[in-house]
Amino acid sequence: MSKEIAYLIDGLGDVHTKMRTVWEMVNKALREGAVEVVLRRPSKNRIQEEKYHAMIGDIHRQCFRAFSAEGVKAVLVNQFAREMEDAGTPLAHPGEKVWDWQSQEPVYVRPSTKKFRKAEASQFVEFLYSVGAEYGVKWSEKALEAYEEYREAKAA
Repeated sequence: MSKEIAYLIDGLGDVHTKMRTVWEMVNKALREGAVEVVLRRPSKNRIQEEKYHAMIGDIHRQCFRAFSAEGVKAVLVNQFAREMEDAGTPLAHPGEKVWDWQSQEPVYVRPSTKKFRKAEASQFVEFLYSVGAEYGVKWSEKALEAYEEYREAKAA
């Protein structure tokens, strides 16, 4: 089994049901061979990723449906990286242009949101909120909840 599956057990709700789900997932995967189970706590960065992915999803669905979700994310990350550079605070891991020696044209590799530092991810959430406001995005419950959690954490 080459697919990696992450399943969050947060202690809320029926933990026994969640553990039974994990048990069933492992048993199903064992039919294809050995399974590696790793226990870890979700990182702050992973929580931030969930927040901005909800916001990106709202922006995509409401404003840019003609493009793929991944394409809209790439544009938003590029715009954010340019804004940070213009402000004199470039990303720690910026994108890069690489020369394709076969097609004889540059290829842009956007910055990876997974490599955002915690402060950069927080600024990205603010940037997305600003973009959404500019385009009149009506935030989904998931995105609003994520943004409120972000604001509360920032104030603490």
